[in-house]
Amino acid sequence: MVDERRAAYLRAYELFEDVQSEQQAAAVAALPDALKVAATQGWREVEFVLAAAGAVHALVGGDGHIGAAVEVQGLVTRAEDLDAPALLAVALGLRAVAAASVGDTAGLMSDASRAVALLDDESQPPLDRSTGYVVTAAAFNTLRLWELVDELYTLAGDVEQDCPVPVQAAAIAVNRVLTRVEWALALLENGDEKQAQLRMTQALEAVPAAVAQRLPPLWRRDVEALSAVAELLRDASAPVVPQTIAQHRQALVDDKDIEVLPLLDAATALAFWRAGQADEAAAAVDRLTATSSVSSGARSFPAWVRARVLAGQEPSAAVRAQQDHADLLSRLRWESREAVLAAARTHIAAERRQGEHDRLSRAVNTDPLTGLHNRRVFDSWLDRRAPGRARPTALLLVDLDDFKTVNDTFGHDYGDEVLRRFGRLLLTSIRPGDLAVRHGGDEFALLLEDDRLTVAAAQHRASDLRDAIVGEPWSQLAPGLDVTASIGMAVAVPTLDAALVDAAGLYRAADTALYTAKRDGSGLAVHVLQGDEVDRTTGRHQGD
Repeated sequence: MVDERRAAYLRAYELFEDVQSEQQAAAVAALPDALKVAATQGWREVEFVLAAAGAVHALVGGDGHIGAAVEVQGLVTRAEDLDAPALLAVALGLRAVAAASVGDTAGLMSDASRAVALLDDESQPPLDRSTGYVVTAAAFNTLRLWELVDELYTLAGDVEQDCPVPVQAAAIAVNRVLTRVEWALALLENGDEKQAQLRMTQALEAVPAAVAQRLPPLWRRDVEALSAVAELLRDASAPVVPQTIAQHRQALVDDKDIEVLPLLDAATALAFWRAGQADEAAAAVDRLTATSSVSSGARSFPAWVRARVLAGQEPSAAVRAQQDHADLLSRLRWESREAVLAAARTHIAAERRQGEHDRLSRAVNTDPLTGLHNRRVFDSWLDRRAPGRARPTALLLVDLDDFKTVNDTFGHDYGDEVLRRFGRLLLTSIRPGDLAVRHGGDEFALLLEDDRLTVAAAQHRASDLRDAIVGEPWSQLAPGLDVTASIGMAVAVPTLDAALVDAAGLYRAADTALYTAKRDGSGLAVHVLQGDEVDRTTGRHQGD
């Protein structure tokens, strides 16, 4: 079951990428069945990634701004329910991209900055973090913040090396080329030829890493066209090869590209103009159209090239005055962009400070040996008094059998390592929203609260945990070492009008079940409390 879940998780990320490539139609068609399976199995993180793929399709597939906004808001809610920081960062990054499409810069800055801070959490799954960086970079790219975008792709690439499969490697490599080309074009527009050449060179240096990936054909054609753009404009004396440019252009036209085609046409026109080929430059200008891409950071470059070409090599005094005015506007736009960049960095720094404060708070509630929550967190749940809606709840109390013998036979260092390994085992068995606790010593607790939790599902989770404990290769730690555990589980299925599950009663029921599991040697005992059934362990009704 664990392997199936992992495979479904990785497949969900493949669909996340495919909805942005030529495989879009097949990927979108596969989403409903995949979502149905994930929902049936209770694989909530898989459901999230699949829903995120649907949101990406809504953003880039032309489903409309309103539909996309609704989908990404639903993602944020899902991620908050999962208590998964990196997945929340993905949701916030997508919401920031949606904000860009309607000109909501304040919303974009807030969501994207918070996403970056959330992604600092190294305990989160690397694939979720890598995806979060990529999505957040796309959001900041709409504000033309290329310095920040390039840094985020570097972070994404660093994290991607720890991913189980390189799902994001292609997107990172391709977007790095695109970002640097767009950055260079903006520098040209601002009159900074030297820095523009440097960024073009850096873009070309990133091309080999991109083409070495297993790229979707559309992405590969984008990289090849971007490489041509960089070659055209890195050196003002570089010759224009019309046949090569025409091949790249036709491929982009066939792909209905809206991201790279305007850049290629504008770069071609500028290269012809620089070479004194006025007729060819004018013909290239006639093909220029404004991009409708949400994420493109070089929307003004084609218009800037058009103005240069149409003015001719020897403009009149009036035209030159217009050019000077346009150059002034370009500089003002650049200065405004730099102010936005500074504001973005300030936002991110503030979110990181808040994130660090939150992490320190979590450290107070974390067991340092196992990384699980500590008794303080469990007691907070046990003593909760705030009103709220009751949810189906299962509490598993887990006790390592004869743990004193492990310490006496192998030593306390090995005993600590057993506890650490058991903690990791618990962490790998939980789902977002579960609570895993080191209750004290060799005692642990696993709390499951889920609207869709059933008695059968809870029993299945307990059996899976027992199987995982038995299947752990403990003898690899020390020859002859064997570790078993007893599990007592109580499951509460509340009535519709229940305010809260009686935490103390559930704990007593689980403790009694644990005693039974140890006494009869079964290793697992289950006590089920349904509705207002009398709690047989205490002789009172739940909620009294």
